[in-house]
Amino acid sequence: MSPSDRTIIIERLRALTPDTTARWGSFDAPRMLCHITDQLRIAVGDIGSNRQDTLLRRTLLKWIVIHSPVKAPPGKVHTVPEMLTSSPGDWNEDMATCLTLIEEVAKGECNSIHPVFGPLTGSEWAKLGWRHLDHHLRQFAV
Repeated sequence: MSPSDRTIIIERLRALTPDTTARWGSFDAPRMLCHITDQLRIAVGDIGSNRQDTLLRRTLLKWIVIHSPVKAPPGKVHTVPEMLTSSPGDWNEDMATCLTLIEEVAKGECNSIHPVFGPLTGSEWAKLGWRHLDHHLRQFAV
């Protein structure tokens, strides 16, 4: 994630409020914030993965999701349990944690195992993190 991309995504994230209404899906804003933070926690190794990767998921699906221009369809993709680990708490604390983890993942040094895509490089984690954030921020029209 380039510094300018990171700045833009952070500005969009900060525009979110606990009361922002989703355009699709079942998350409210606090739950979505925890969900995207959980993905970042997996990237930095704070949450372990129950691997569900297969050859097809590690190759073709990973390429489509991370490297292709195709965006995830609204409300059609279901998540893994690891990305539903945290529960909403204080909004400002949850936001601060997410922002800190964005900066950590953006360094490109993560090399943990993704539950669906298997091992990812630091740059793949950063790109996937950006795409995941973008998807959910579009969900809340920010």
